[in-house]
Formats: sequence, C-alpha cells, structure tokens
Amino acid sequence: MSEATGESASTIHRLLEIGKIEEGNLVNIDLQIPPIDADVIIIDEMSMVDIFIMNYILKGIYLGTKLILIGDSNQLPSVGPGNVLKDIIESEKISMIELDEIFRQAAKSKIITNSHRVNKGETFTNDKEIEDKLQDFFYISETSQDKMLDTIISLCTGRLKNYGDYEFFNNIQVLSPTKKGMLGTRELNKSLQEALNLNTDIERTHGDRVFRIGDRVMQIKNNYDIFWDKDTGETGTGIFNGELGIVSEIDDVSKGIKILFDDEKNVWYEFSELDQIEHSYSVTIHKSQRK
Repeated sequence: MSEATGESASTIHRLLEIGKIEEGNLVNIDLQIPPIDADVIIIDEMSMVDIFIMNYILKGIYLGTKLILIGDSNQLPSVGPGNVLKDIIESEKISMIELDEIFRQAAKSKIITNSHRVNKGETFTNDKEIEDKLQDFFYISETSQDKMLDTIISLCTGRLKNYGDYEFFNNIQVLSPTKKGMLGTRELNKSLQEALNLNTDIERTHGDRVFRIGDRVMQIKNNYDIFWDKDTGETGTGIFNGELGIVSEIDDVSKGIKILFDDEKNVWYEFSELDQIEHSYSVTIHKSQRK
C-alpha cells in the first residue's frame, strides 16, 4: 500500500500501539489508545475489523478527523466478535459509495461471474475439463476425499504447469476452509510437502512438523521485534501475520532456521521460535486474508 500511494501505511495494531498486547487482553474496552495524528484516516479491509478494534480506532481519533472505511461486506467477517462493516452499511446512518465497476479481472471473468452468483444464493457454472486456456475458473466435482487429495496433488505437481505454465512455488496457493481432516491444511501441508519438496538432507522436526530447505512457510502471528535484513543492506524489525517465505537455511550448530520472505527480507528463527511459523503449501481461507 505504501508503494502504491507514496504515503505511510501500517497495520491497525501498530498504528494504535496494541500490537504487542496478547490477544486475550484486547477485550479490555478501557485500554488507553494514543491519539492518531492525522487529518484523514483510511482503514482498508474493514470486513476484518471486529467491535473491539473498531472501539480502539474511534478512541484514537481527534474530533474533526475524517475517517474513510473501505471494504467488502461480502468477504469473510472478522474472527473477533461483531460484523462491523455490514452493520454500519445496513444502519444507513453513514454515507456510502458502492463501487460496482470491475477492474481487477475482465468483466467476463468466470471468477467474477460465479462470485456474484454465489452472493445471490445461486450455484456457480461448471466446466468439467481444463481445456480452454482463456478460462480462469474450473469446478471439479468429486465426493471421495482420496480422489480430491489426488486431484489437488496432480494439479500442483504438473497438471497446472502443463495447462498454463503455473509453477507451484511461484504461482499456486492451495486454500482449505479448515485445519483438520484429510483435506484440512495440516494434512494437506504434509502431503504437498512430500510431493513437492523431497530435499530431506537437512531437516528440523518441531512437534509434528518437519521443516526442510525449500519449504514454503507463513508467519502466523505479529512479531514486532524480530530482526531482518536484505541483501541490499537494508535492515529493520518486524514480521507480521500472513507474510510468506521459503526456508533457505537450517543450521543445527546455531540452532536456527533462516527464511527468505517474499519481500526479500532474511530472518533467522531460533528453533524455540518455530511456533510462529507454519507450512503454507496450503493455508486456511481465513489465514489467506491474514485473519
């Protein structure tokens, strides 16, 4: 966002200086919030904001500051309590502008077509075969979990490569609505790791997970203090929930794992810090939205 606008941007937690507070304490509605020094505050992805975070935002705003809320009430609601954006829209107490012209994908995109159908409670259109290279949406109907798993692995290990030159580590992300079960992210990550990364020369086991060089991983909680550097010489601190990277080194001597994140940040994690990291061959739909 900073690169696109040329203005400073931050997470809400960092802006309100509540990022280092344990989540369980965020229900304290009397938490003291530092004033936000801005004439205009723009909050993006408002569907993710719950009632507690909204309370903190409003407590930090000076009288006269303009607040602009941007979001889609049809997206996943916040993990925390409340459905703030939807309730604000339905209250009709605040002026609203609805953007209905499609720019992200072509107007005839089947992703767009089917998303509108689902919002209307209708089933989506179905393409049985992956043939037309201009298509961007396919539905493969299957009732057997074993066959579903085989299909996912097939798509990730060559089928999509042959279809549109999509390579897993650069172009493909597997999403699941759940963590548990054969098709939950935990089991999918194990199956996809075995299918896509056989680099078993150097491994590190942490609980029931095995980390290998080349693994795709995700930071699953905000860490404002962890140090990072880039090959350009730039340094800083902070890796945040939802950031993706690849395991680049495992050092049993120093007891650490090095991860190269997508924005070229290099970070060393001690073995004791690996609870912050999960494999991300497959992630939950909520986690893909950094929830």
